[in-house]
Formats: sequence, C-alpha cells, structure tokens
Amino acid sequence: MLPDAKVSLLIALQIPALKYSMPPTAAVTTAISAFSTYTRQLIRLGQLQEARKCFSMAGVLYRNGSQLLKTAIEGVFVYAVSPFLDAQPVKELLPSSLQQVRSRHLQAI
Repeated sequence: MLPDAKVSLLIALQIPALKYSMPPTAAVTTAISAFSTYTRQLIRLGQLQEARKCFSMAGVLYRNGSQLLKTAIEGVFVYAVSPFLDAQPVKELLPSSLQQVRSRHLQAI
C-alpha cells in the first residue's frame, strides 16, 4: 500500500508538469485535486497521450492506495473527469477499475 504522505511526491515524479504546482507534502485530497485539474486541462487541449498517463496513474493509485486515497480518487478524480468521459476516445483511456467506480456513481444519480 502506498503511504498517504508520499502520494503528492509520487504524482510529481510521474507527471513532471505537476512538480512545481504540488508541494511534496500536500494532503491526499489536495494532491488529487491538483492532479484532476491537470488531467481535465489535458483533455480540453486534446492531449490524450498525456491524459492516458494520468488515467493510468490514477488507476495505480486507486489499486495500491489507502482507503483515504481510494476515496479521494473516487470522490475527486473520477467526479472531476466524468463529464469528459462521454467522448469515446477519452472514455477508452480510463482503467477498468475506475470505469466501475464511474458506473456506480452514475447509477447512484
């Protein structure tokens, strides 16, 4: 399991564009919020290869994270990118574990 204190550092290492906008000791929800904002910007700009990296990273964080991190991915990341997932090319980028989370969210509405 990934330690919560290392989440922002791990994201910054994997997504260099976030290195300076995310303090290495940011709280989990703060880190996931910044990560979500960045991912949405990539989708808006049509940079789907970079967005794919973000979706993959979110899947890894979700699979290997603490309950706090999983909750942040479900409640912040998936919620933030969900409006963009109606477009087929973007929807296919989301890992299956997060597609299931999104499906549960949509069923709850």
